[in-house]
Amino acid sequence: MLLSQQVLTGKARLAGFTASGHKRNTPYGSVPVEWDYPRIGDVAAEISEKLGDSEPHPVLSCTKHHGLVDSLKYFKKQVFSLNTSTYKVAPRGCFVYATNHIDEGSIGYQNLYDAGLISPMYTIFKTNDKVVDAYLFALLKTEHYRQIFASAINASVDRRGSLRWKDFQRIHIPLPSVEEQQAIATMLAQGGREVALIKNQLDLLREEKSALMSQLLTGKRRVRLPADEAAHA
Repeated sequence: MLLSQQVLTGKARLAGFTASGHKRNTPYGSVPVEWDYPRIGDVAAEISEKLGDSEPHPVLSCTKHHGLVDSLKYFKKQVFSLNTSTYKVAPRGCFVYATNHIDEGSIGYQNLYDAGLISPMYTIFKTNDKVVDAYLFALLKTEHYRQIFASAINASVDRRGSLRWKDFQRIHIPLPSVEEQQAIATMLAQGGREVALIKNQLDLLREEKSALMSQLLTGKRRVRLPADEAAHA
């Protein structure tokens, strides 16, 4: 199990936070007894405001790997309906998931605009003050919760393979104090920046290697051998 998933589910605890070592067993695994274990519906509420004739907003799409994106900018073309009057309004600070594909990781957090438009095929919800959104978003993106979503879809009576709010909101989440949630979110953000930096450095090294190999293969650059090796070459 990844360290991030261990921290998010209480298998590992950050320094400075009390850990009695006692666990409570749940259908999704054990969690620290100090943590709450509410249903999502206990700490969040669905949002279903339709655009209607109100002010137009940018249309957003939810992707598996990049979360919410500006649809026109991301796809470079219009992939949504010309008539957006039935689209939902997603205010800044809300969660959005693809009702039919959440088990594939299609969930995002709306921090792009003050308000965006989302297809009716998506579900939108907003948390209360007991939740640090960055913590919850990281938790819901784990492989552990993807499996939980898949199980919930299989157990649903909806034959279209979707996970609607009435079933989604019944799913439980491990919830430490707001302070510990924030500490976990900060640690994960720092780790993410470090990983991105290392990835960029690796990409640069690969580009340099590719350029060097090209120069060697075309004779634009030659390898100089030490004098003693050159004499026996």
